[in-house]
Amino acid sequence: MGAHELAFVALAGSGVGTALGLPMAWPRSDRPPDVRLLGTALLMMSAAAALISARLAGLAPATAATEHTINLLGLCAFPLLVTYARLAVGAPIATAHAEWWLPALGYTMVLMARATIDTSTRVPFAWLAPIICGFTVAAGVTVWRHRDHRRSLVVPAQWVIAFVAVLNVAQLIRMEFGYIPIVRAVVPLVMSIGFLTLAAFAAWSTFARASASAGAAADKTAGKRYERSGLDEPFARQLLDRIDRALTRDRLYARVDLTLAQLASAVEATPHQVSEALNRFAAASFAEVVTRMRVEDVKAQLRDPVNDLFTIEGIGLSAGFGSRSALYAAFKRLEGVTPTMFRDRERHTRV
Repeated sequence: MGAHELAFVALAGSGVGTALGLPMAWPRSDRPPDVRLLGTALLMMSAAAALISARLAGLAPATAATEHTINLLGLCAFPLLVTYARLAVGAPIATAHAEWWLPALGYTMVLMARATIDTSTRVPFAWLAPIICGFTVAAGVTVWRHRDHRRSLVVPAQWVIAFVAVLNVAQLIRMEFGYIPIVRAVVPLVMSIGFLTLAAFAAWSTFARASASAGAAADKTAGKRYERSGLDEPFARQLLDRIDRALTRDRLYARVDLTLAQLASAVEATPHQVSEALNRFAAASFAEVVTRMRVEDVKAQLRDPVNDLFTIEGIGLSAGFGSRSALYAAFKRLEGVTPTMFRDRERHTRV
C-alpha cells in the first residue's frame, strides 16, 4: 500500500474522529466539561488529519493557507488535551480553560508580523515541534504528580497523554524523513488509529454503564420479585451465615471477577436463593454486600502504617476492585471521601 492509498485510509479515519467528537462537543447537549473538552479536541484533530490526508491524496491544494490551517488546528487541539489532563487531577474548569488559546494567538501574531515585513509567511514545523512537545510533557507531568488525585473522566487522562506522545513521535519522524512519500501519511494514520481506539473505548464504556444501570434497576425491583417466594426465614438465616463465612473467611469478595453464581456454588445454594436471602433478610443486593466488604478491607489496609508504601490502586486491587474508577466511586459513595483523602486523614491522626 503506497502513500496515496494510506492517505485515503487516514481520511476515512478522520471521519471516525469527527463522528465521535461531534456528539461529545455538541453545544446544546447536556455534557460534562470533560466530555465537551475531549470532543472539541477530537474535532480539531480530525479536521487537521482530514486536511493532511486530502493534501496527500491530491484532493486539497498544498498551499500556505492549507498549511496554516493545519498548524492552527493543532495548536488549539494540543492545549485542549493538556486542559483535559488538568481537569483529571481536579483543577477548576475556569482555571483549566485559561490558556488553551495562547499558542494559536502567538502563531497568528507571528504570521501577521512576517506578512507586515514582506517575509514569507511559511512557518516550518520545526518552529511548532517544541511547543507541541512542551504541552505534552506538561500534561504528562501534571497527571504523574497528581496520580493519587485523578478523577474518573470519559477517557483516562493517561491514555490521552499516551496517544498525544505517540502522535508527537510521528510528527518528529515526518519532520525528519518527510522526503519519503510513505512517511508523510504517518501522522494522519496515527490520528486515525487513535480515533478508532477512542471510539472502541467509548462503545465499551457505554455498554458497561448500561449494564450497571440494568443491574441497579434489577436490585430496585428485587423486593417485588420475591414477594411470593417460598424461601422460609430459618433457611434464609442459615444461608446468610454461610454467605458471610464464605465472603469473610475465604475472602471471596476479594476476587475481582466474583459473580453471584460463584458465591452460590460456594455456599451450596442456587443464585436465586442467595439473591433472595440477601435482598429479603439482609436488605442489600449481592453487589452492595460485596462492595461494602471491599471498601472495609481498603479502609483497614489504609489505616495500617505498614501499607503506606503501597499505592491505593494496589490496595484496591487486593480487596477486589478491578479498576481505580470503581474503587474511588464506591469509596466516595460509602465514606463520603476519596481513598486518598481517607489515607491522608489517617496519617495525620497518627502524627
